[in-house]
Amino acid sequence: MKPTLLAMLILAFAAASFAADGKPVTYKSGTETVNAILYMPQGKGPFPALVVIHEWWGLNDWVKEEASKLADQGYAALAIDLYRGKVATTPEEAHEIMRGVPEDRASRDLLAATTYLGSQASVDPKRIGSIGWCMGGATRLISRLVIPG
Repeated sequence: MKPTLLAMLILAFAAASFAADGKPVTYKSGTETVNAILYMPQGKGPFPALVVIHEWWGLNDWVKEEASKLADQGYAALAIDLYRGKVATTPEEAHEIMRGVPEDRASRDLLAATTYLGSQASVDPKRIGSIGWCMGGATRLISRLVIPG
């Protein structure tokens, strides 16, 4: 086997061994139930935590990978689903789904996510923030009063 190929295989296995596994969770937001995926770092907490807000495509594999990477860096990462299970595959679909999310519901979901994280024994409730991309970044800015940090 060529040394380059061997090195690539070793790196691939090493990277896979560090990826945090996500655990599907639910939490209440008003009268609704929200689905999310919780990624926890290895080791003993309490850990700082982040609410991970997806971009306009929805809670897709890329966002889940990023949440896993955050857990690998020592954060409890809760990847939330503002779209209630929908994931867009085209820009037109993403635009329509995004427009259909009521702002008050998104804010309520974010507050509920923060409350959920703060209730976890392995999370430091005084060290909860949020991160988002594209639509998630804008949502994070809009809801800065909901999630300080």
